[in-house]
Parts: sequence; C-alpha cells; structure tokens
Amino acid sequence: MSIKLDYSTTAKCGVESVWQAFSEVERWPEWSNLFSGATWIEGEPWARGSKLLLEVAQPSAKVKAAVSEVAAPQQAIWTGSVMGVTITHSFKFIPQADETTLMQSNIELSGPATFFINNDMKKKGLEQFAQWFEAMKSQAEKVAAERKFA
Repeated sequence: MSIKLDYSTTAKCGVESVWQAFSEVERWPEWSNLFSGATWIEGEPWARGSKLLLEVAQPSAKVKAAVSEVAAPQQAIWTGSVMGVTITHSFKFIPQADETTLMQSNIELSGPATFFINNDMKKKGLEQFAQWFEAMKSQAEKVAAERKFA
C-alpha cells in the first residue's frame, strides 16, 4: 500500500529564484515549524547520491534522505525511510509563459507502517508541508524582488 500526497502553488518569479530558495536547505527550519533541522551530511549539495538529514519537528523524527535525481533548477527527487515508512519526495519547478513558476511537490509514502497513517495524519502532514512550501515560495519571490532592485 502506498499513500500519495500532492501539493502545488505558483511563485511570482522565475525558476532560478525558486531553486535558490529551495536549495538553501539549512534555512528550511526558518520558514516552517515542520523542520527543526536540515543539513547535508554526505556529498555535494543537490548532487545525485548526496545525503540530507531532515529533522522533522512533529512527530519528532530524523530522516536520512538520498538524492536520486536532480536537474537544477527544475527538478529534484530524494528518498528516505523512517519508522517503517519509505518516503519518495519529488519536486518540480516549471517555468510558465507569464514569468511565474509552477511549484509541484509529490510525496509517496510506502512500506508496512503506512497502514497506521490515518486520514487525520495525512491531512495534518499535508497542511504542515503546504505551509513550508508556501513559505519557500515567499522566500523565492523575495529573492527575485531583491535581484530586480539590485
């Protein structure tokens, strides 16, 4: 059994600004209470095979995620496991004709422990993730505005 959680939003800036905000993983906890920490622990940041330690705040958990695919500034995929759940998380940043960027997130949870994830947990998890993704979008728009006025 697998669980899929999808979220998308549109940033009012170019894909390079979105990627810049996304790639600053150490700053992710500043933008959301979803993460209490995010640190590269192996390899070059956002290189295939590099590893990221994500410290989730609630419920408290540490996820070691390995980057399986990256095509900066438009796509990244990582996979990690925690408490019997394998998480595959893909991000796509798609430039739009109006100079905005469609930001898509697709999370797939699989493994035996997914049986214990109920609808309330899915809803709360997606809400926390959406708040982080929206905050990252705001940061990307701020970066773009600063570049424009520099």
